[in-house]
Amino acid sequence: MGAFERENAGQGRKPAAAGKAGSSGPAGDRGPLRRFLSAALDIVYPEGLYCLCCGDIIEPSRRHGICDRCSSEIYWNISDPLERDLDMFSFDGVLPCCRYGYRPRQIISGFKNGGRPYAAKPIGSLMGERLFMSGLEADIIAAVPMHRDKLRARGFNQAELLAEQAQLEYERLGGKGLRYIPGLMQKPVATDSMRGSDAVKRRSLLHTSFSLSSQYADIIINKRIILADDVVTTGSTADACARVLKEAGAGRVYVLCFASGSGWSPQYERSDLI
Repeated sequence: MGAFERENAGQGRKPAAAGKAGSSGPAGDRGPLRRFLSAALDIVYPEGLYCLCCGDIIEPSRRHGICDRCSSEIYWNISDPLERDLDMFSFDGVLPCCRYGYRPRQIISGFKNGGRPYAAKPIGSLMGERLFMSGLEADIIAAVPMHRDKLRARGFNQAELLAEQAQLEYERLGGKGLRYIPGLMQKPVATDSMRGSDAVKRRSLLHTSFSLSSQYADIIINKRIILADDVVTTGSTADACARVLKEAGAGRVYVLCFASGSGWSPQYERSDLI
């Protein structure tokens, strides 16, 4: 039983029997390349080998790649951290897995900056499970885009890897109708580092940074879209992306992330979710 399955046992949506991730249909047709990449990740990063936080060997049952000790040091939470402030944003809700802190920062830093793209599998699977257990129905999942210069330097867009893996896990659990569209959005304008910037400055920097890829203009009309990213802090990046999508005719836009650093109550609850 997975993290959010245990948390939601006896309430809300029940996971369907796990099927093959490559089931038929628009959302389920993974194709030869996606199957090959998934198999490659299994070889490079076999499940249940090393903890993403501390690097210790973990039991195979810890399918999300986090040992019990590190898991106990993460504030797991499945509520929307920005629910009371949604009138300030263009998106319609945030689905985080946990609160941003020391251990989640280790995981994300190692993933993005430590040359560990394989970590997208356990992190993205956790996000897919989060989405499934929310009961939220959507049509499209896509990533927050990255400017080409940053993409060239890093070698991959972590949000793109997470979006794809989240869709595969959502489908594996029995979710239907969610299509992953790589490259749905673009970031043609580079922005300076926003580390340490407040929400006002971030919004100013991001105001004209994003655009919709023209080939998808007709596809998103009235569609419910999931935007995937690794971390949501002030919500400014997701807000800028959601604004572009809604101005282009999208219906509702939700943000799916591993960790969130905004809007949390001082009273955090620790749960043994992993």
